[in-house]
Amino acid sequence: MISVAETNSGDSATSRPSPLLADITHANNTLVILHTNDTHSTIEPVSKFTKDKRVADRGGFVRRAAVVEEQRSLSPDLLLFDSGDFSQGSTYYTLFKGDVEVGLMNIMRYDAATLGNHEFDFGLDNLARLARLATFPIVCTNCDFSGTPAEGLIKPYAIVRRHGMKIGVIGLCPKIDGLIMRENHEGVTYLDPIESARTTAKMLKQKEKCDLVVCLSHLGWKLAPDMDDNQLIPSITDIDIVLGGHSHTYFKQLEYVNDADGKPVAVNQNGKHGAFVGRLEMELKAK
Repeated sequence: MISVAETNSGDSATSRPSPLLADITHANNTLVILHTNDTHSTIEPVSKFTKDKRVADRGGFVRRAAVVEEQRSLSPDLLLFDSGDFSQGSTYYTLFKGDVEVGLMNIMRYDAATLGNHEFDFGLDNLARLARLATFPIVCTNCDFSGTPAEGLIKPYAIVRRHGMKIGVIGLCPKIDGLIMRENHEGVTYLDPIESARTTAKMLKQKEKCDLVVCLSHLGWKLAPDMDDNQLIPSITDIDIVLGGHSHTYFKQLEYVNDADGKPVAVNQNGKHGAFVGRLEMELKAK
């Protein structure tokens, strides 16, 4: 079984125990997952004079990297994920079109990331270039890039391995029409997030025999009537954890939404600008 505790690692961190999530057929161990979302090209710390005091004088690449490395020294096999919108928000992105952000994510050794709407800001040629630059998979389950420069570069899912486990990773981005300029996503087919998540998660559990499926979601939290994590989860099964983004929501503890089978699915989101790094600790116990 898996039990989860969550912390937000900024200048301080506190642990909060959470309910059991799923069964694992092997391994007696602890798995740590670190999570960022909506870092928005925050290479340097946020100004201490900003109105949002939750992020004032926080964040920045050096601090985020230090948090990750500190956690790796304690848990060398941890997983590091990002839920999109690592682009846009500073002159670094304006001048270098994502090279700095992706280069620094490579240094931090991310295991996977998904696309937010701002990853499209310089168009598909640039997105394809960044996907080639990344040393980690960029996954987006609900976009079909066939016939575009990003075909074959943005993956529908990824599989990572830790502690003898297979961990499937899917990614969901928000509806692109109206949110992204048409010329920046020309030829991309947007797929229904619920159906895409349902079929891919089922395939990962049943065909690929994944022990755990993690969804990197840029759909947002409580954004109805727009599609969001709150509408997604009750319509699907086979997903164990949702690591969210897009709505810039600060979770003080893990939230839970029951899936279509009534199983509670843990959801995490860490605000914006990399002021906090989410930390989930999972106790893995053999059946």
